[in-house]
Amino acid sequence: MDEEKLVFETELLMNGQDLNEMQIAECVNHLTSEDASPQQKKSFLAALAKKGESPSEFSCFVSEFKKRAINPGLERFANSAIDLCGTGGDQAGSFNVSTFVSFMVAAAGIPVIKHGNRSISSRCGSADLLQAIGIPLDAPPEKIRSGLETLNFAFLFAPNYHPAFKNIAPVRKLLAEEGIVTIFNLLGPTLNPAKPAHQLLGVFDPKYLTRIGNALRENGTSHGMIVHGHLAKEKVKGVDELTACGDNSVFAFGRMESEGIETWSPSKWNQNTFDFADLKGGDLDENLRIMERALSADCRPGLLATILINAATAFLVCGKVASFEEGIDLSQSLLKGGRVRKWLEEVRNFFAKR
Repeated sequence: MDEEKLVFETELLMNGQDLNEMQIAECVNHLTSEDASPQQKKSFLAALAKKGESPSEFSCFVSEFKKRAINPGLERFANSAIDLCGTGGDQAGSFNVSTFVSFMVAAAGIPVIKHGNRSISSRCGSADLLQAIGIPLDAPPEKIRSGLETLNFAFLFAPNYHPAFKNIAPVRKLLAEEGIVTIFNLLGPTLNPAKPAHQLLGVFDPKYLTRIGNALRENGTSHGMIVHGHLAKEKVKGVDELTACGDNSVFAFGRMESEGIETWSPSKWNQNTFDFADLKGGDLDENLRIMERALSADCRPGLLATILINAATAFLVCGKVASFEEGIDLSQSLLKGGRVRKWLEEVRNFFAKR
């Protein structure tokens, strides 16, 4: 093990200097291999976190880790597909809105290639919920492709497609125990190995809106929206999704290009403003109960409005509808007409057949 690995770059970061593209490529090689010690990796990541990643650095890290991802072989779907996800880390304990909305989008006929993981900061992550409804995390590639063809839905369990993270995981855990937020808290949602052309991505802090949005655009995403929902009267400052419980900060490119960061209130979708308590989720069993009610549009009103807002926006990002009003109407009809419930039953039947 070379004791000099990452030392020079760590010193640059400690002196407040940004790394260039070649330096980042070399650093990622060391981070993802065993030629640098855990202490060297920890020092490097802590120094990067303290300095703060520049937009250029963040985009380069996205590019380098995308190169190392396993290709799931879904290229023919990518141009029309969307991923809906959040960074997590908002400590809000809300229901799995983006996962539920991905069901609605798939039921409407749009290919969804969802890339996610188990819960880290919440009691129920996307992978936990999907596995509970019958979607296996270890489905073979041919089953994943067939599911996308038949149901407009594929789930890519992140650990299966990013072996490069194996040699970083122990160091990330150590840093997390020390309360250090590293670049890896943000990278995950930007690294979908199927490279869908559309993305609706929520962030736990609005300061990351443009950084993540520009990184996605520079790395091949055609139409994207990065969002953060504010919660004015709550202990939790905000959530990593659009919400009907306060204003939303939005940065978009492509089909819905924004002029910098815009502020959208629930009234933009003709929705009222609700209390954040309506969005609260729980453990897996509780979230399954909430999901069951949401399938009939019979959940708490603030949660229903939040679901409709996110689904309508996803339809706009994909070009499925021409206005928020049309998107809300489509979203309501999918739930009240039973289409999403029927789709979910088709999913269960499909994956029950091995």
